[in-house]
Amino acid sequence: MSEEHDDETPDFSGDYSDDMPTREELAIWLSEFMSQSQKANAMYRNHFCNLLVAKLYSEFGIEGMCELMMAIDKRSGWVSDIIIEDNDIHDILFREYGVFDNDAIIKARMSNQLTEMNKKIWRLRKKYAKLIAEEIASGNTAKVKE
Repeated sequence: MSEEHDDETPDFSGDYSDDMPTREELAIWLSEFMSQSQKANAMYRNHFCNLLVAKLYSEFGIEGMCELMMAIDKRSGWVSDIIIEDNDIHDILFREYGVFDNDAIIKARMSNQLTEMNKKIWRLRKKYAKLIAEEIASGNTAKVKE
């Protein structure tokens, strides 16, 4: 078996001779290894999630994506809000103005009207959170299924 290794990776096999790396070299190598390992894990997770979502979308479309969001919400205890979908904007732009803008949703996120809508939704959230809490406290909600 060959004793080859690249020049950047110290050879930690063998005896404790003068060829062994110093503590500083070992610390640097170890920190670089750990950093690369974390990056690889993040890249794997990101790639896996992208593959999963692409497969789900190709097989089940928007409805499948909605079911995925609901499953994530249930599993994580979240409540996701879809404020606006790009299809809504595309449909109106095309129907009313005969325009298709591939960047419409990006532009919508920067619009004054979306900011105004978010402010109104925020006020409604506060109002309804109070009403929901009152309903829960009064015991008038449906029983939670485990």
